[in-house]
Amino acid sequence: MKIFVGNLAGKTGEQDLRTAFQVFGKVDHVNIAKTNLDGQSRGFGFVDVAVDSDARDAIARLNGSTMHGNILRVSEAHRKPHTD
Repeated sequence: MKIFVGNLAGKTGEQDLRTAFQVFGKVDHVNIAKTNLDGQSRGFGFVDVAVDSDARDAIARLNGSTMHGNILRVSEAHRKPHTD
């Protein structure tokens, strides 16, 4: 399951997210969105957790938790509707 993680501090790295989510189960992939111009964090990212029940547990436990001084917003990721 793909999980959205928002309100990330600028210094939060992909390894920080991997470490936080591995407590709940196998993490397949972590990606923090970066700006095109300077490669700085855009303040959100995605974590792919292999087992849906582990992902739901991670969402329930990590949503509202604090990382690097910021309160995280954690939820199931949903695709944006395609617009032409």
